[in-house]
Amino acid sequence: MKTCTACGASNPPEGRFCGNCGARLKKGCPQCGAELPGRVRFCPTCGARLAAGPGAQQERRLVTVLFVDVVESTTLGEQLDPEHFREVMEAYFRAMRTEIEAEGGTVEKFIGDAIVGVFGVPLAHEDDSARALHAALRMSARLEELNRSLLEARGPRLAMRMGVNTGEVVAVRDSLPHEGMVIGDAVNVAARLEQNAKPGQVLVSGRTARSARGFELRHVGALSLKGKARAIPAFELIATTDEPTRGVPGLSAPMVGREQELGLLQTFYRRATSEGRPALVTIYGEAGVGKSRLVMEFEEWARSSAGATVVVTGRCLPYGEGITYWPLAEILKQDAGVLDTDAPEAALAKIRNALAGKLAAPIPGSMGVPAALALSVGLHDPQDPPSELEPRRLRMETHAAWRTYFTALAAAGPAVVVVEDIHWADSAMLDLLEELANRVSGPILFLCPSRLELLERRPGWGGGQRSFSGVYLEPLPPQAAERLVDHLLSSEDLPHELRSRILQRAEGNPFFLEEIVRQLVDEHA
Repeated sequence: MKTCTACGASNPPEGRFCGNCGARLKKGCPQCGAELPGRVRFCPTCGARLAAGPGAQQERRLVTVLFVDVVESTTLGEQLDPEHFREVMEAYFRAMRTEIEAEGGTVEKFIGDAIVGVFGVPLAHEDDSARALHAALRMSARLEELNRSLLEARGPRLAMRMGVNTGEVVAVRDSLPHEGMVIGDAVNVAARLEQNAKPGQVLVSGRTARSARGFELRHVGALSLKGKARAIPAFELIATTDEPTRGVPGLSAPMVGREQELGLLQTFYRRATSEGRPALVTIYGEAGVGKSRLVMEFEEWARSSAGATVVVTGRCLPYGEGITYWPLAEILKQDAGVLDTDAPEAALAKIRNALAGKLAAPIPGSMGVPAALALSVGLHDPQDPPSELEPRRLRMETHAAWRTYFTALAAAGPAVVVVEDIHWADSAMLDLLEELANRVSGPILFLCPSRLELLERRPGWGGGQRSFSGVYLEPLPPQAAERLVDHLLSSEDLPHELRSRILQRAEGNPFFLEEIVRQLVDEHA
């Protein structure tokens, strides 16, 4: 029943106006009857949790849950002045929220000193599990920074534990923007993993470990978690690895069904080297269709069969700050031997040394090439500060520096430059790639794997330009998909019905096919 806030009369739930006094019925708390301001989850008067309204949406979603908690926060609260403790925890919560959101996650809720981050609600990404693990590593690094600042202020040292799990949940989404509530066993498992972790440790479930690539994980065994009938395989998150891996561990297969496309890439390479001019080839295909495998096979051919060819690789990122020139910055750091652990001064010195002798003297009045390239990597050269350049001039000089760099790279011999995932590149990066393909001198082939969504953003990408070509990857034909299954399983005992189901579910997508086989191997290990 609805209670009229004007006269106190009871009215039916579907009523819009009071039957006693005629006043418009306002939304009230079912617990205390207080008027609600709308779009809230808890009553501001009594704190009662409010049921989701009729407009709320409930759906099953596959998410990755990141559960984080501070170690011995109760003891810490007893040792510190209440005001000081509040300031420390507020700084901690702000820092952790920032890192979760930087990786595309959502802080679902705070439970005391614990944080529940969700990846996959409200927006889902194909790499939500990887985003959660990246967030966990960022949070660990951020906590160290926070502890250093607390130490300088003679404050406490914080420690935390984390648990990460992937699974199905019911997501209840009301009309509040960027908020949702997830319910399901996946959340409970993440919480149990966190409780079993040691201070500073991140424990990851087997399902998350299988779906996230590019991480170093140490198997810690099967854990008996409270409330779970079966033990849960768990892994400790150590670090990221240089290159995300695909495929089924322990099983290998040659590339199948892409011989024609590999031949096209070899033809484009030979044309670029014989004519001594750049070329850019975009490899189009949906996720998992085999773009990366095709590039890997071509790289091996270029290194082994095409003479002294330099092959360098960079990858565009789908999210983050300061990532405009990220793939080219990766290439420069490879060339200069810059490590992630290098201090800024050491990294800058390595870049200067790598470029010394390759580049001509700078034009008077312009920013030097080393300084412009270092700025793209996020380093500021105190010998050549760019602060006085307006944005348009700075962009022009940055692009000119990259053209100079790749011309110098090609001057030493044929080069292959792989820029992965350009569908994630922003407009400035795409503009620069077009410039490089048309204005760099020397035998250099730019290979740019991309999903088809690039053409939605840039319908005229490379259109009508002699230096641009495209290769389109379709799903594998049935015969090639069957050959891939045979290579992966190396078994003639696979029942025909099971083979047909695998092929039907994969729909010619090599990555999906490998994942299905991986799951079969895991289930029967």
